[in-house]
Amino acid sequence: MREYVLLLPRLAKLIAGLVRDPRVPARPKATLMLVAVYLVSPIDLVPSFVPGLGQLDDLVVAALALDGLLNHVPEGVVREHWEGEEDVLEVVQEILRQFTARVPFPLRKLFSV
Repeated sequence: MREYVLLLPRLAKLIAGLVRDPRVPARPKATLMLVAVYLVSPIDLVPSFVPGLGQLDDLVVAALALDGLLNHVPEGVVREHWEGEEDVLEVVQEILRQFTARVPFPLRKLFSV
């Protein structure tokens, strides 16, 4: 778990760099911004007081947005902004692919590039 927590600052820098990069398409950037607003908003698809499910909707929405940014932006652009080891980035991308593959297609389609 500690390794994942240490990964968060690198992920945050990666996302910030990609959002500022003009080579990244507008749609993934806009989706990421809307998701950020959704995550801090008190309004949820599933209310937070529902044990487990209340946090699961936030996790799914965040994962879909990250997948759209990290797996659908040109690989070279993503790697330019990644400050960690290459294999760690590949693991993050694969985890996102595997996780989002289990999300129902209509919801995935909302986040597709």
